[in-house]
Amino acid sequence: MSTQMSMFFKENSFAPLFLINGSKFLWQDPQGRYWTEEYPPDSERYYNTVNNPARDYVEKSEQLVRSTRDANGRVISQKINRRLNKFDSLTWPYLSRKSVHWLKQQIANFDCKLSYWDDEKEAWITRDYYWGDFEATPCEWETVELKNNPGFYFKRPTWYKDVKCNLIDKGY
Repeated sequence: MSTQMSMFFKENSFAPLFLINGSKFLWQDPQGRYWTEEYPPDSERYYNTVNNPARDYVEKSEQLVRSTRDANGRVISQKINRRLNKFDSLTWPYLSRKSVHWLKQQIANFDCKLSYWDDEKEAWITRDYYWGDFEATPCEWETVELKNNPGFYFKRPTWYKDVKCNLIDKGY
């Protein structure tokens, strides 16, 4: 095992932070080729895919409450459902076109089964979430010839930086 791989395990960056709709955990090389924990390369620079956003995201939690005041001005409240979670400012510093395409397909489906570690339950859980806003900045391009129109070329992104979105708990 290479030093780089040892560093990944030590930093715990090889383990997925999220599983989105049961997706497998993969990494990519700069050419967009995937590899798994069972078949890691010895060297070169590799980039995480959508299961592991950067670790500076924000976990938010809110409690819905039905409340009113009685004749004496005291608050009478009733908790509604469980606390709802939101993973805000999920950011992937660098993703391939294939990963961004996959992520956009998931977002277009709106609903998401998200698996993650829940500190309240002290367990790996799966809950229903929906996708919030999405943004990505293309940063590397390639020239491609249209197959059905020879001689017509266009540019398409191959890599994106600062890919961002949110995941919001649906409450069930």
